[in-house]
Amino acid sequence: MKIVNLSFLEWRYLNLNESKKYTVGSLFAGIGGFCSAFKNEGFNVVWANELDNYAAKTYRHNYPETRLIEKSVEELSVRGDKLEPIDILTAGFPCQSFSLAGNKLGFNDPRGQLFFEIIRLIKEFGENKPKILVLENVKNLIYHDNKNTINIIEEEIKRAGYWFRVPLDPKGNLMTQRSNAIVLNTKDHTDIPQNRERLYMVAFSQDYFRMNTFKFPEVIESINDVKEYLDIEGKAEAEYYFDEDSKYGKMFADKMAEGSEDSVYLLRRAYVRENKNSTTFTLTANMGEGGHNVPVIKDDWGIRKLTPIECARLQGFKDSFFSFPNDMPKNKQYKQVGNAVTVDLVQKLAVECKRNLIEQELKNDRLEFSV
Repeated sequence: MKIVNLSFLEWRYLNLNESKKYTVGSLFAGIGGFCSAFKNEGFNVVWANELDNYAAKTYRHNYPETRLIEKSVEELSVRGDKLEPIDILTAGFPCQSFSLAGNKLGFNDPRGQLFFEIIRLIKEFGENKPKILVLENVKNLIYHDNKNTINIIEEEIKRAGYWFRVPLDPKGNLMTQRSNAIVLNTKDHTDIPQNRERLYMVAFSQDYFRMNTFKFPEVIESINDVKEYLDIEGKAEAEYYFDEDSKYGKMFADKMAEGSEDSVYLLRRAYVRENKNSTTFTLTANMGEGGHNVPVIKDDWGIRKLTPIECARLQGFKDSFFSFPNDMPKNKQYKQVGNAVTVDLVQKLAVECKRNLIEQELKNDRLEFSV
């Protein structure tokens, strides 16, 4: 039996961390929040899938090196589309049917049924199925349909051959310390000041891992000032400003007179809300459906909505690596940002995925060298 000293394993870990290009495939890729996060950690995103042609245009604009398959996931197939096997599969599958803001039809909604397409594709990979699954959806998915929905998702992922559990205590609360699914908030787990709670689920292949040892990120103490993400040194385009004599302009002016001019505000159809905790409200897809739900601030030139690129920064997209195509309609830009995941948060998940993949390779090395 050969003995492997620790220094070799340490060298092997560093070598894998710096040189190994683990691969990623992305379903429901949107404008590439998942892809950007994993690319930032050195992963190679070999293919992505997106149906919406506007989002696909933005994706291609920013990630021309990635093969983007623009079609419904229902039409996608491993053999027909020649999908390369990947180490990690990401999927922020449609949330409208599980959201408190939606119709809550769940799996009775065609959009809710798209989850099962993820399972179908995993099975199509056969022995080459992804080693890790990283899924995202709204917080309410845990409690939807008296928790029957999350129970079905858990069982389907297990049947597909993955270590995955979502334990609930007798009161129905998520037992986060033992769960492979957890609600993470952008403002609590990154330094980005956006109040955004989302459910993240991570499953490990039983063919590759002996157990699921994934650790979700801890809460951090520091948070940036919202102003760091805004262009407040210069005047924004006129279309973003409210006429202070208009209905909504007066509503914002009155609310700001009562509160702080440094806060972020939000129009909720019949009233205006102030965010008093130095963060911005959740950025939603329906920001693109009119004046409602777009965060509002007061700058030196008046009361205005945040611009789409400011919203993108609050989702972790950096100006140096991300932009919208010049002809992309503003309402589509808002929608795309609201549908995205926070890049910085997912990047922390990518770090942990990489750690687990490397450590498993080291375990395999030990077995190989001990024979």
